Formats: sequence, structure tokens, C-alpha cells
Amino acid sequence: MESRIWANIQERFADFVVLQGDVVHKLRVKGMVKGFLFKRKAQGVLEQLQQGAEPKEVGGTLETMPAGAIVKAEVSPGNGSLTLHSQDGAKLDFSTPNSDADVILAAILEKAGRSFSPAQEEIGAVEAALPPMFLGLIAGLFWAAVYDSASKLAAGEEIVVKGRRQGLQKLTIWVADLLGYNGVLAIGAVLGALLLGWLVMRLVKRPLRTVWLPATA
Repeated sequence: MESRIWANIQERFADFVVLQGDVVHKLRVKGMVKGFLFKRKAQGVLEQLQQGAEPKEVGGTLETMPAGAIVKAEVSPGNGSLTLHSQDGAKLDFSTPNSDADVILAAILEKAGRSFSPAQEEIGAVEAALPPMFLGLIAGLFWAAVYDSASKLAAGEEIVVKGRRQGLQKLTIWVADLLGYNGVLAIGAVLGALLLGWLVMRLVKRPLRTVWLPATA
């Protein structure tokens, strides 16, 4: 049986979506090693699938969903992932590195045995808040390190660079010396206000994602 295969190979895991007839399989393969060695293993799995091996025969965690059981499908705002919902409440998702989730979904829905119509819906509150919160966490940690250096410099303390991440320590000292104590406080306030404004904007006017629902007569 001819199959269509899409792969997402990362450092420690690989996901494969196999459209086999009118059945969708998602296979996740993990490894104890990472990087080049794991990617070689994942490439081997991909080659087995391309040569006609059954998904259940190549190892890994397997999820299966008949295309005819799909009652709703979603594509993320950036077209980087898709989610399938079946009539029994099961869910199957896949992230693609090629921003072609809509193309993959179109191929799957062709096998559903009925037509689907696209619509737009707002993403959830948690999903909307994640980007500002993630960026805020990273920026907050860096600002805290710069603030610590600025406080020590303002107090006339000598800062000794040692241990791991010495390059990052030198960077925080340089930024603290450049901005000064008051400058660091001002930058922190502005950064916090911008992140809060971005968060509020995304919660009030949430990004839209495309969903596909069975077409009504």
C-alpha cells in the first residue's frame, strides 16, 4: 500500500506521520544518545518507512487514527503544527519543521471520505500567553544577572569572573558598566512594561488559527 510520510527529526526525538491508505499513523522515536548519532538512527527509521515497513514494526510509540474518524482539525497560526481530533475524543498532533502543516492536513482530509470547510477561531488563553511568558523568563533572567552586576559595581565591589559561562558573566558586567545602576533599573522597567503590554494585547485580541470542520449540507 502506497504511503505518504512526513518527518520531524530533532536532537533527542523524531516524529513521523505516515498516511497509509485512509489511516493516519504518528510514530515517535526517542534515543539515549543525541545529535548526529540519534539523527542517523532516525534517518534509518525513515528509510524503513519509505521502503514500506509497517509503522508498528520499526519501534517507538505509535498513535493511529482513521481519517474517516476526524471531526475537527487545526493548524497553528504559524503553520508549523497540526492537530487532529477524532469522534471518540482522541487527539493526534504533529509539528513540522517546514511550515507546511496546511499541506499535510489537506492530504489527510482527502482520505476522510467527506468534505471539510475551513473556519477561524481564537487560540486559547494559555497558548496566547506562552510567547510573552517565555521571552519574559529569558529576558528576566538576563536582566537579573545584569542588575546583580550593576549593584556590585555601584557598591564598589570587585566582580570575579569564574566557573562556567564566563563569557556570559563578562557580558553582564559589560552591560552593567555601560548602563550604570540607574540605567539598568530603567531598562528593566521599560522591558517589563513592553512584555506586559504584549501579553495583555495577545490575551485581549488573541491570534487566530484555522480549523477544519465537516461541511454542512
